Amino acid sequence: MVANNTTRFLKQQIQTGQASVSIAVSFLVSAPLVLSTALTSAQAHDAHSHADETEYFVGRDTLQVLTSGTYAGLENPNYNRLTFLYAHREEDPTTNHFHGIGAYSYLGSQNSPTITSTNTNNRIPEPYLQQSPLTLLPGTGVFTGRLITTPTNEEYSDLNIQPVRSLQNSTEPENQYLFNSSNSRWQGSLEGATIGLQLVSLSNGLNIADQSGSNLFNSVGDIYTIGSGDDFSFTPTFWTDAAAPQGNYLATFKLIDLGTANNRTLLGESGTFSFDFQVKPIPEPTTTIGLGVVGLLAFSLFRHKKRTANRLGS
Repeated sequence: MVANNTTRFLKQQIQTGQASVSIAVSFLVSAPLVLSTALTSAQAHDAHSHADETEYFVGRDTLQVLTSGTYAGLENPNYNRLTFLYAHREEDPTTNHFHGIGAYSYLGSQNSPTITSTNTNNRIPEPYLQQSPLTLLPGTGVFTGRLITTPTNEEYSDLNIQPVRSLQNSTEPENQYLFNSSNSRWQGSLEGATIGLQLVSLSNGLNIADQSGSNLFNSVGDIYTIGSGDDFSFTPTFWTDAAAPQGNYLATFKLIDLGTANNRTLLGESGTFSFDFQVKPIPEPTTTIGLGVVGLLAFSLFRHKKRTANRLGS
């Protein structure tokens, strides 16, 4: 009697397993379309949410004397200079803050420091996070045949740049926390200033274009005007040819005030800052999805087999 019950149980488990395999195989056949649709929707949502929050800003440093760190009490070398900033938006919005990317800094002992026109956090992605360079992806439209920067769910990927004061009238609390961070250090007006982006260095094969696909710089030293005053929005597109060699690419800049109207005193130029990019193989979507589905299938069958073994052993 026990043997007959065991035989019937094993038969049921085999039939159940065969049904699971059949369902899984059917899913495998239809999965690329279903999963690609779901992934596209999710990626679009991520990109949309990401693009809604500007990450890069141009500010004027209003701090005259450093109040913390090794050089506390010394004159701030960035006082009244343009500064390229990255906005850190935290889970707790009350801790939102800026990091100075294009900024001057001190080197050496506090008693006899020297000033350098850059700093240890002068790169995007920021070095302390040890994130890989931003990935250049296949372009469309005017960028067909090129690998380009585009907003994704990858941090730092949305390259839109605005003045800090663009946050001033925002109704979003998280933007107000950001605007008022660091004791309002970055709220200095850019009125009268014309912001120029000067190219300091550029890897061979890397280019910077506007939204029409036209290059902004012909050679190192060129300056492109990105906006004026406290109300502008600028998004560069970095690109390589689609057949560009795999590896890392680098672009370095600084900000310069070009606004000479009415004999105004120019704001100091920013420190230098760099963007790191990479060209790497991009896996076919169907290959990635297929591998994922096979993994899910293998895991499902493994769990089914494990449950069957456990029931037989009990």
